[in-house]
Amino acid sequence: MLKNILLIVGVTLVCLLSLEPLTRLFLDTGKLYELEMWKYATRVKERDYRPDIGHRHRANAHAVLMAEDVRTDSHGFRGPEIPAKAAPGVARIAFVGDSIMMGWGVAEKDTMPVQVLGALQAQGRKVDGFNLGVGNYNTLQEYASYKDKGAAMKPDIIVIGYFINDAEPMPTYHDSDWLEAHSEAWVTLTYRIDTLMRATGEAPDWKKYYRDLYLPDRPGWKQTQKSLADFAKLAHDQGIKIIVFNIPEIRQLKPYPFADITDKVRKVVEAQDMKFVDLLPSLENFDPSTLWVTVPDPHPNGKAEIAMSRQMVPELIPMLDELCRSQGKGC
Repeated sequence: MLKNILLIVGVTLVCLLSLEPLTRLFLDTGKLYELEMWKYATRVKERDYRPDIGHRHRANAHAVLMAEDVRTDSHGFRGPEIPAKAAPGVARIAFVGDSIMMGWGVAEKDTMPVQVLGALQAQGRKVDGFNLGVGNYNTLQEYASYKDKGAAMKPDIIVIGYFINDAEPMPTYHDSDWLEAHSEAWVTLTYRIDTLMRATGEAPDWKKYYRDLYLPDRPGWKQTQKSLADFAKLAHDQGIKIIVFNIPEIRQLKPYPFADITDKVRKVVEAQDMKFVDLLPSLENFDPSTLWVTVPDPHPNGKAEIAMSRQMVPELIPMLDELCRSQGKGC
C-alpha cells in the first residue's frame, strides 16, 4: 500500500516538474498572449507603490514581446531618448494612454505616436513627442503618470487615447509568489482556467464586463470622470492644448455595440471643454479580425494603428496652426 502511494506521489511530481520545460518548448512561441503579457510584466514593468500609479515601465528596459522589440528610454517611455526640452520652434506632443497607445504587439515604427509624428514631419511641421502609454493603465493612472513624468518634458499638446476599459478601478496589487514570477506553466494554466470560467458563464463576457464599468454607481467610472476633469484643468492652467481620441473596441465594428458608451464619454470630455474625436470611422469598414494582433488577442495591430493615425493627424493641424501663430511652434 505504501509503495503504491509513493509511486503515485512520485509520478505526480514528475508530471508536474515536466510541465515547465514542455511549456517552454512547445507553447512559448513568442506569440502566446498570456506568456507575452507575463514577460511584459516581469521584464518591462515594475511596481510603483504610489496609490494612483501602481506600476510603471522600467527605465531603459528591453524585451521582445509578441515578436516585436519593445524598448524604453530613461523615463520609461517607449521609444528613443528625446531631449528634456524641445528645440526652438518645435511643438512637443505627449501621447497618453494604455497598452494600445504603447503599441502592444506593434512594431515601434507602426505605433500611433510614431505614425502621427512622422506624418506631421512629412508635411514640414516642426514637431516631436513621446509615448507615455503603459499597459493596464486606467485614466487615473494616466493622469498621475503624466504629472509624474510627462509634465517635466514640457509638451505643447496632450493627446489622450481613451479606450473603453479606461474606466476600470485601480488594480489590486499583491506580491508575486515564486510560481507567478518564474513559471511559464503556472501562468499558462491559471490563464486558461480563467478563460474557461468566462466561457462557461462563471465570469462575465467581454460585452457585459465593459458595459458594467459604466453603470452610474461604479467607482472606476466616477474616478475616470474626475481624472478627465483633472486633465482639462491642468491643460487649461498650463496653457497646453488637449484632445481626446476615442479608440474603438475592435472585436465588433458593425454594428458597434458600445455607441452609447462612446456618447457618454464624449459628453464628459466636451463638458470639460476638451475636443473629442471618435476613431471608429477609421476602422469600421475593415473585417475586425484583420485588425487584431493575433486571433485570440484583439489589441489593435499595426494596420489598425496606422489607420487610426491617419484620422488623428488632421485633427492636430488646427492646434499646430494656433501654436504657430501664437508661439512660433509647430510651423
